[in-house]
Amino acid sequence: MVRVLFSGRRLIATLLIILGAGVFCWLGFWQLDRHYQRAALNQRIAAGLAQPPAPLNTAGDLATLDYRPVTIRGVFDPAHEILLRNRSLNGITGYHIITPLRLSDGSGAAVLIDRGWIPLTESTPDARRKLAPAPGEVVVAGIARQPEVYLGGPKDPPPGPERPRLDAWFRVDVARIQKQVPYPLLPIFIETQPVPGAPPALPQPVPPPELDAGPHLGYALQWFAFAIILVAGYGAIQYRSLPPPS
Repeated sequence: MVRVLFSGRRLIATLLIILGAGVFCWLGFWQLDRHYQRAALNQRIAAGLAQPPAPLNTAGDLATLDYRPVTIRGVFDPAHEILLRNRSLNGITGYHIITPLRLSDGSGAAVLIDRGWIPLTESTPDARRKLAPAPGEVVVAGIARQPEVYLGGPKDPPPGPERPRLDAWFRVDVARIQKQVPYPLLPIFIETQPVPGAPPALPQPVPPPELDAGPHLGYALQWFAFAIILVAGYGAIQYRSLPPPS
């Protein structure tokens, strides 16, 4: 049977089946890898969120902070506020408002605060002025996050003479946002969180992502099943086409 599959007119078809099964298996292992990455991320998020809120130590290793509850004191600067594009809440598309908080520690630095979601209708400058944060010194509690880097999808346009400032961004790329802010920014940003029992108000803080396993394991099993079906089906068809033994 094996010799027949790799000889004559069946050779090309057999090689194509092997190639197709190999591609299906590669896609299955790729989805398995994504499943393990998702599990590792969920574990990291759960471990960070399980820690009690602590004052942000700006002199510490900020690169290790991700999904860590923190508090920080400072004064909001709405003049350098930006929007984060393509953010939805309960199926409604809108923006997140990102406002710098100038720190009260005397360093002159600031940290970007994701104050939450607003609908598209509230994104104009006049509407956002009505949503301005409280003036004066405040204590902000939230979750420290690492900057968002470009991993595909739409790109934020580069600054230039014709575009010295970008008001709406696709991601919180702190290094690039720094180019349009006149004071140093910490290399992290902070997401405010919903307050239990508080009435809904804009901007509306968004809770952390759901820690589910996602669909990747199911996709992996599907691709492996496709590979088995392809090989087994081809083998069955070729077996039935063989002449009966004499």
